[in-house]
Amino acid sequence: MEKYKKVLEKKDLYIQFSEEEMQELGWEEGQKLSLDLDEETGSITLKPFVKMELDIDSWPKELLLFLIQESCEKDVSVNEVISNTLEQSLKYYDKQK
Repeated sequence: MEKYKKVLEKKDLYIQFSEEEMQELGWEEGQKLSLDLDEETGSITLKPFVKMELDIDSWPKELLLFLIQESCEKDVSVNEVISNTLEQSLKYYDKQK
């Protein structure tokens, strides 16, 4: 994996990568990244979220209606509702270990 050292100033609110860096890292514009902070070194590691294909054809109608309702209430896409639910579940699972 390629590593890039970026210096952040206090006024910076984002990290910007060049098109070449994005290509080398295999990242796409707008791709979601996870952020891990190493408190010992003060370094930050960015990793792309793993894409996952879900087959919702066999999901119960009640679950699909719930996802649509959550999507409308929170004004986000159904994909975001599913992603957020999975993220919360994984965090809960990690805490249980």
